[in-house]
Amino acid sequence: MKKLMGILAVCLLISGCGTKNEEAKPETAKTYKIGIVQHMTHPALDSAKEGFTKYLKGKGIQVEFVEKNALGDTATNDIITKQFVSDDVDLIYAIATPSALAAANATVGKDTPVVFNAVTDAVDAKLVKSNEEPGANITGVSDAAPLETQVKLIRTFLPKAKKIGMIYNIGEPNGKLQVEQVEKMAPDYGFTVVKKGISQASEITTAAQQLASSCDCIYNITDNSVVAATATITDKATNAKIPVFAAEDGQMKSGLLASDSISYEKLGEQAGAMAYDILVNGKKPSAIPVETAKETKLMINKKVAEKLQINIPDDLAKRATFIEE
Repeated sequence: MKKLMGILAVCLLISGCGTKNEEAKPETAKTYKIGIVQHMTHPALDSAKEGFTKYLKGKGIQVEFVEKNALGDTATNDIITKQFVSDDVDLIYAIATPSALAAANATVGKDTPVVFNAVTDAVDAKLVKSNEEPGANITGVSDAAPLETQVKLIRTFLPKAKKIGMIYNIGEPNGKLQVEQVEKMAPDYGFTVVKKGISQASEITTAAQQLASSCDCIYNITDNSVVAATATITDKATNAKIPVFAAEDGQMKSGLLASDSISYEKLGEQAGAMAYDILVNGKKPSAIPVETAKETKLMINKKVAEKLQINIPDDLAKRATFIEE
């Protein structure tokens, strides 16, 4: 009997412990803190941010986003990214090359991973060793526009055109690179490129006027200064009765004629997937290849075509999404 009572007592103790454990609250799910630094405000970069945050919110994880805008200032990028490192964020999402460079510099010798976006050539910018093997604690998504696709689009719209005007910021490597690439391929399509380099936004109006008076069209590249001034460029071009084409569709309602474009929201989603793999799945940025846009979308502004009396070729009309504004 004594042995039986002892066994029952042990069982009760075990049962009691089990009940206590079952009533204990589960460990709170981790909240990931992500610092977002955006070089400046314009629709393309805004969309890259929105696609990123939307993707991660949709994954059902707890995320705290700390959003900062450098307002186009390099020094401010440096201050923001250093503060993120000091605040021990779990990851930095850097939008545009100046922000990505600041994040890369701020995290040297640190464990903070960086995912960038809206960087045309990460190798040329010295952010990664190669697109296939970044080699450091940083990776991301390139917004390299399918430039030949854009040149073909211009030729299809303007079969008699000879000169393409291009504006770029001489202080932004990605813009200069895009101009050089278009210059190389332009002769294959019967074009020459007339380029205007600017060092500050106030010079864009004059550059646009000069190009509008000497070219058959203007092509807006994914240069932050140029994209931010799209409305100014299209205004000068429209007054001269020439169209403006672009590499991205964020400014279609600002007077662009057409863009066989990349989607910055989609690029943001791609970057979000990278961040998820790093934070949740434990992947190393150095082992995640740099990605580019997976698809393009043809956008045509009908109102601009009508105003400039430009015919929309049937083969383009069949696959285009039309903007009526």
